[in-house]
Amino acid sequence: MNDPSEASDNEQSFKSDQSQINQVADEQPVNRSSKRLLRGWLLFALLIVLLVLLTVRDDLRQNAIESGENTINYIAFELFGWSPRDLFIWRLRVAGLLDSPLGQRWIHAVDRASDKPIQAGNQYHTNDTFEEDKVEAHIYQVTLERGEKLVWQLARLDTANSLLYASLERRKKKDEEWTTVTDLDANGDTKSRVISIAGDYRIVLQPELFAKVDYSLAMATGGSLLFPVDGAKQRDIGSIFGDPRDGGARKHHGVDIFAKKGTPITAVIDGVARTDTGGLGGKHIWLSGGMFGLGSARYYYAHLDSFAVESGDKVKKGDVIGYVGNTGNARTTPPHLHFGIYAGGPVDPAPFLKPEPRLPTDY
Repeated sequence: MNDPSEASDNEQSFKSDQSQINQVADEQPVNRSSKRLLRGWLLFALLIVLLVLLTVRDDLRQNAIESGENTINYIAFELFGWSPRDLFIWRLRVAGLLDSPLGQRWIHAVDRASDKPIQAGNQYHTNDTFEEDKVEAHIYQVTLERGEKLVWQLARLDTANSLLYASLERRKKKDEEWTTVTDLDANGDTKSRVISIAGDYRIVLQPELFAKVDYSLAMATGGSLLFPVDGAKQRDIGSIFGDPRDGGARKHHGVDIFAKKGTPITAVIDGVARTDTGGLGGKHIWLSGGMFGLGSARYYYAHLDSFAVESGDKVKKGDVIGYVGNTGNARTTPPHLHFGIYAGGPVDPAPFLKPEPRLPTDY
């Protein structure tokens, strides 16, 4: 039989616990509301502090402005593929001038210039002028392979405040639309870009309406890597990428650079060298950059006579890492370096090894 007094104590305890639970439940909304209010005031105070810092610190304000500009440029040029011209077209639309004869002539100026672009070649330089009473664009075009480097120098020769829209654009095939690679500054600085996608590239220049602009443009194209054999040049390449091997059973995944036995071989990038012996390459080196070699192309040096580094050594561009030989399956051939590039598969090294681009010096 249950004890009545025990039941009474349990009931009282239950009521007490239930009362505490109800009290906590009543207090929780108040606490949450207080926390939200406090969080709001803290965010507001932080915003005020940031505004004060941006007001009194010129360096922070400039960094904020530059970060904002970089973000806008990234969204406009990288994500959407817009050019500086596209932004001006948007301004024409807002001003209601887009469909006017003048606006249409400005919009289609690049199309007209595209019919006869100036072919820049390996080296090019010009001083030219946009007249204020003409609506036109100027286009300078080159065809580039993966691994080549494009160098340019664009400068305003006038002191006017008018805008000059300048961009580097690309198309992979002739039937494709042009896309913007990057916008260009006309401040006279020398800029360069290593080509990762083969195709046609062009520098497009066009001033805003009613603007007179004098400018200078210099361009040059060439290779992006040091030549890996000391004293050798492109003429010393005796076997090219894609040549048949073993009666057509496989293809040559590199270039053979012939030189005297013992000629120094140099690193084409800063990176880590891994040495090994055996297989078709005989004494060979894999050179890779980046952290742990990830995200970087790998460079293959084969048929070496000897090594100048230990496996795992960190090397700098231009360091001697080995010496020309004919080890491996090159035992019956004259001494040479087999040089290969691998980036998601074998890549033709020849465009990388073209002479270094040099801007014209006669201006």
